[in-house]
Amino acid sequence: MNALLISDKDYQTETYRRLKDLICSFLKEKGFEAELIEVGKEDLTFCMGCFGCWVKKPGECVINDRMTQINRNFINSTVVIYLSPIIFGQFSANIKNSLDRWIPNMLPFFETRPDGSTIHPPRYDRYPGQFVIGYGNELAEEDKQLFIDIIKKHRRNVEVLIYQGDDQQINERLKRINPGMVGGQL
Repeated sequence: MNALLISDKDYQTETYRRLKDLICSFLKEKGFEAELIEVGKEDLTFCMGCFGCWVKKPGECVINDRMTQINRNFINSTVVIYLSPIIFGQFSANIKNSLDRWIPNMLPFFETRPDGSTIHPPRYDRYPGQFVIGYGNELAEEDKQLFIDIIKKHRRNVEVLIYQGDDQQINERLKRINPGMVGGQL
């Protein structure tokens, strides 16, 4: 079983390093072979909105940068974990860019959700389980809740955890999670 960790290399804090070590230990304990990809602003170009990933090269971005390999590794993984600092209740810019560039894995159509919002339907029947772990020190409750709300608004089958240096708390949360593939609902 493969696990892919995607993190922001511009936020290599002590909290991040401890979290990364905890996650790698957890995955090893569960029998996963983990690959860590740290992305920075020089690694990824921003999405151009050209629809090339839907029209010219369905399922693959036309921009040839590190995201091409990340998308391949993503779809061939059992679980994908994003590690992002929480900045004013949001992802870091590099993690947000990697999430935006994930669009080739969706179809170019729209579905209306029960709450009236729209979302692109899945391209594939199954996807890796996705986890987003936000981290930071002394995070305001409003920032943590905004981070969770934004993720839940854009992805249905995703676990969201917050890490503020409490190893025991994150370990307890991880133990309750069963990492694995999920159906096409995203």
